[in-house]
Amino acid sequence: MKKHKASKRGINVVWFSCDQDNCDYVTNEAGDVNRYKRNIHNIDSVWHQCSSCDFKSKAASNLKTHKQRIHDIDVVWFPCDQDNCEYKAKSAGTLRTHKQYIHNIGVVWHQCDSCDYNSKYAGRLKLHKQHIHNIEFNASTRRI
Repeated sequence: MKKHKASKRGINVVWFSCDQDNCDYVTNEAGDVNRYKRNIHNIDSVWHQCSSCDFKSKAASNLKTHKQRIHDIDVVWFPCDQDNCEYKAKSAGTLRTHKQYIHNIGVVWHQCDSCDYNSKYAGRLKLHKQHIHNIEFNASTRRI
Protein backbone atom coordinates (compact mmCIF):
# COMPACT_ATOMS: atom_id res chain seq x y z
CA MET A 1 0.00 0.00 0.00
CA LYS A 2 2.90 2.35 0.76
CA LYS A 3 4.26 1.79 -2.73
CA HIS A 4 0.83 2.49 -4.24
CA LYS A 5 0.35 5.74 -2.31
CA ALA A 6 3.87 6.89 -3.09
CA SER A 7 3.43 6.23 -6.79
CA LYS A 8 0.14 8.14 -6.83
CA ARG A 9 1.70 11.13 -5.06
CA GLY A 10 5.04 10.94 -6.85
CA ILE A 11 6.90 10.77 -3.54
CA ASN A 12 10.32 9.05 -3.56
CA VAL A 13 9.43 7.16 -6.69
CA VAL A 14 12.14 5.82 -8.96
CA TRP A 15 10.89 5.69 -12.52
CA PHE A 16 12.09 3.12 -15.04
CA SER A 17 11.66 3.74 -18.74
CA CYS A 18 11.93 1.68 -21.88
CA ASP A 19 15.19 2.37 -23.71
CA GLN A 20 13.86 1.53 -27.17
CA ASP A 21 13.65 4.26 -29.82
CA ASN A 22 10.37 6.20 -29.92
CA CYS A 23 8.99 4.41 -26.85
CA ASP A 24 7.66 6.47 -23.94
CA TYR A 25 6.74 3.60 -21.59
CA VAL A 26 7.55 4.34 -17.92
CA THR A 27 6.82 2.45 -14.72
CA ASN A 28 7.86 2.44 -11.09
CA GLU A 29 8.65 -1.31 -11.15
CA ALA A 30 11.99 -2.39 -12.64
CA GLY A 31 10.70 -5.85 -13.57
CA ASP A 32 7.83 -4.34 -15.53
CA VAL A 33 10.22 -2.74 -18.01
CA ASN A 34 11.84 -6.07 -18.86
CA ARG A 35 8.45 -7.79 -19.19
CA TYR A 36 7.23 -4.91 -21.35
CA LYS A 37 10.29 -5.11 -23.63
CA ARG A 38 9.81 -8.88 -24.05
CA ASN A 39 6.11 -8.57 -24.80
CA ILE A 40 6.04 -5.40 -26.90
CA HIS A 41 9.48 -5.17 -28.50
CA ASN A 42 10.32 -8.92 -28.51
CA ILE A 43 13.63 -8.29 -26.75
CA ASP A 44 14.99 -11.40 -25.01
CA SER A 45 11.71 -13.17 -25.81
CA VAL A 46 11.70 -16.94 -25.61
CA TRP A 47 9.39 -18.41 -28.22
CA HIS A 48 7.72 -21.77 -27.61
CA GLN A 49 7.33 -23.58 -30.94
CA CYS A 50 4.75 -26.30 -31.62
CA SER A 51 6.43 -29.48 -32.82
CA SER A 52 3.43 -30.35 -35.01
CA CYS A 53 2.82 -27.09 -36.88
CA ASP A 54 4.01 -23.49 -37.31
CA PHE A 55 2.29 -22.16 -34.17
CA LYS A 56 4.52 -20.38 -31.67
CA SER A 57 3.86 -18.41 -28.51
CA LYS A 58 5.76 -16.43 -25.92
CA ALA A 59 3.81 -18.18 -23.17
CA ALA A 60 4.36 -21.89 -22.57
CA SER A 61 0.79 -22.16 -21.28
CA ASN A 62 -0.55 -20.92 -24.63
CA LEU A 63 1.47 -23.59 -26.45
CA LYS A 64 0.11 -26.26 -24.11
CA THR A 65 -3.47 -25.09 -24.75
CA HIS A 66 -2.80 -25.05 -28.51
CA LYS A 67 -1.46 -28.63 -28.47
CA GLN A 68 -4.49 -29.83 -26.50
CA ARG A 69 -7.10 -28.07 -28.63
CA ILE A 70 -5.57 -28.49 -32.07
CA HIS A 71 -3.48 -31.65 -31.91
CA ASP A 72 -5.09 -33.59 -29.00
CA ILE A 73 -1.71 -33.84 -27.24
CA ASP A 74 -1.78 -34.26 -23.44
CA VAL A 75 -5.54 -33.78 -23.36
CA VAL A 76 -7.44 -34.65 -20.20
CA TRP A 77 -10.71 -35.99 -21.60
CA PHE A 78 -14.05 -35.52 -19.87
CA PRO A 79 -16.28 -38.45 -20.94
CA CYS A 80 -20.06 -38.24 -20.89
CA ASP A 81 -21.46 -40.54 -18.19
CA GLN A 82 -24.87 -41.03 -19.82
CA ASP A 83 -25.89 -44.50 -21.03
CA ASN A 84 -24.88 -45.33 -24.61
CA CYS A 85 -23.16 -41.97 -25.12
CA GLU A 86 -19.57 -42.07 -26.32
CA TYR A 87 -19.08 -38.30 -26.35
CA LYS A 88 -15.97 -36.90 -24.69
CA ALA A 89 -14.97 -33.27 -24.25
CA LYS A 90 -11.72 -31.42 -23.76
CA SER A 91 -13.14 -29.29 -20.95
CA ALA A 92 -15.67 -29.65 -18.16
CA GLY A 93 -17.59 -26.67 -19.54
CA THR A 94 -17.93 -28.24 -22.98
CA LEU A 95 -19.15 -31.49 -21.39
CA ARG A 96 -21.70 -29.53 -19.33
CA THR A 97 -22.98 -27.86 -22.52
CA HIS A 98 -23.22 -31.27 -24.24
CA LYS A 99 -25.24 -32.69 -21.35
CA GLN A 100 -27.58 -29.70 -21.38
CA TYR A 101 -28.35 -29.72 -25.07
CA ILE A 102 -28.15 -33.44 -25.86
CA HIS A 103 -29.36 -35.07 -22.64
CA ASN A 104 -31.36 -32.14 -21.14
CA ILE A 105 -29.35 -32.29 -17.89
CA GLY A 106 -29.00 -28.98 -16.07
CA VAL A 107 -31.01 -27.13 -18.71
CA VAL A 108 -32.46 -23.74 -17.88
CA TRP A 109 -35.88 -23.80 -19.51
CA HIS A 110 -37.31 -20.53 -20.85
CA GLN A 111 -41.07 -20.51 -20.25
CA CYS A 112 -43.55 -18.48 -22.26
CA ASP A 113 -45.64 -16.34 -19.92
CA SER A 114 -48.63 -16.48 -22.30
CA CYS A 115 -48.93 -20.26 -22.84
CA ASP A 116 -47.31 -23.57 -21.91
CA TYR A 117 -44.52 -23.35 -24.54
CA ASN A 118 -40.98 -23.65 -23.25
CA SER A 119 -37.56 -23.89 -24.84
CA LYS A 120 -34.00 -24.37 -23.74
CA TYR A 121 -33.06 -21.56 -26.13
CA ALA A 122 -33.97 -17.97 -25.20
CA GLY A 123 -33.90 -16.96 -28.87
CA ARG A 124 -36.49 -19.57 -29.79
CA LEU A 125 -38.80 -18.34 -27.02
CA LYS A 126 -38.45 -14.82 -28.42
CA LEU A 127 -39.37 -16.06 -31.93
CA HIS A 128 -42.32 -17.98 -30.44
CA LYS A 129 -43.62 -14.84 -28.73
CA GLN A 130 -43.24 -12.82 -31.94
CA HIS A 131 -44.95 -15.33 -34.24
CA ILE A 132 -47.55 -16.93 -31.96
CA HIS A 133 -48.48 -14.09 -29.62
CA ASN A 134 -47.57 -11.14 -31.92
CA ILE A 135 -45.34 -9.61 -29.26
CA GLU A 136 -42.94 -7.13 -30.82
CA PHE A 137 -39.47 -6.47 -29.50
CA ASN A 138 -37.75 -3.19 -30.33
CA ALA A 139 -34.17 -3.14 -31.62
CA SER A 140 -32.74 -2.18 -28.23
CA THR A 141 -34.27 -5.25 -26.53
CA ARG A 142 -31.42 -7.69 -26.08
CA ARG A 143 -33.01 -10.12 -23.67
CA ILE A 144 -36.55 -11.15 -23.05
